[in-house]
This record gives sequence, C-alpha cells and structure tokens, in this order.
Amino acid sequence: MTGKTKLYIGLLVLGLVLVGGGSWGLLKSPPKIEIPEDAPVIAMDISHTMGGTRSQLLVYEEGIIIYHEDIGLRPGQIRTRTWSTGMLTEAEFTNLLEFVKNSGFDALNSHYEFPGIPVPTENSPDAMQFGDLQCTISVNNKELQKAVSAFFYLSPDDGMTYPDMPYPMDEIYKRLRVIIDDKTQEVYQESIQ
Repeated sequence: MTGKTKLYIGLLVLGLVLVGGGSWGLLKSPPKIEIPEDAPVIAMDISHTMGGTRSQLLVYEEGIIIYHEDIGLRPGQIRTRTWSTGMLTEAEFTNLLEFVKNSGFDALNSHYEFPGIPVPTENSPDAMQFGDLQCTISVNNKELQKAVSAFFYLSPDDGMTYPDMPYPMDEIYKRLRVIIDDKTQEVYQESIQ
C-alpha cells in the first residue's frame, strides 16, 4: 500500500468514527432527572438581567437538591440550561430548616428593593446606582410558609453574596449558594430557546 492509500483509508476510518459518534450522541437520551411530586420545602430563584442568567434551586423534603441555571439570556447569545442534582444528609437538611425557622425569616416583609447608592454627577446631582440582581426565597413546610423577594440589588462578587439584603435573607442566600457549590454535580446541559 502506498502512503496516499494509507492516508485515504485513515481518513475514511476517522470519518466513520466521527459519524458514528455523532449518531450515538443523537440517539443517546438525556439523563432522567427525578423531580419529586411534592412541592419543594425551600426554593430560590435568582435573576441577573445584565449578566443574562437565571437560576433556580429546589430543596425537597428528603434532602433532594435540583438546581438549574440558564445562561446566555441576552439578545444574540447562545442560550444554555445546565442541570445539577445532589443530596443533603438528614442532619444537613434539618440544620438548614432549623436555621431558617429560627432566623426571623417569617418576620421579613414580602419584598425589598435596594434603595440605591448616590452617584451624583455634575449633570445629575440626584443620580442613584441600582443593581439588576433579583432573588426570591420561598419556604414551604409545616411550620413556615413564606416567600421573600429582593429586587435591584448590587453584587460586588458576581452574585455570590447580596451584602445589602436584610438579615436573615442575606445569610440564607449564602447558605443556599454553598449548597449549590458544594452539594450538587452537573448532570446535563441543553440548548434552550
């Protein structure tokens, strides 16, 4: 066999492998994400308008965690949803609920708006700076049914904290972020419209 023949055969084999792999990818279905039928005990919805992201964390009675994050939501961006799942131990789940129950979350108003930071300029002495982050935390268990939303907040660290949110919402937010970061693993990514 000549060098050219070996090259053509090699390219043919490579092409078949790539086509076969692509077909397998089309036939392979996404993993089934088991979503409990009951309502989540804790839910957190976050929207970052200018960042083009939206996410939702759901924590269910047995400690089951389901998290999805949509990115690319601004015009002209590729929209993607990433699904992650995980599990809290019984002790972790109990501690989270105890903290929320004893934190004073039930005494919060149903919504808060960031008051703004003065940024006066020569042309606009009363100008204020607002953020585009919005967060709603909902709790739905036997002892507490409450939803609290915070709008127009700034976040100096790309949404990791909301330093100006009222306590205990800021602390609950931080604890739920830790759950997202430490207790979930990505299981699937898909394009969305």
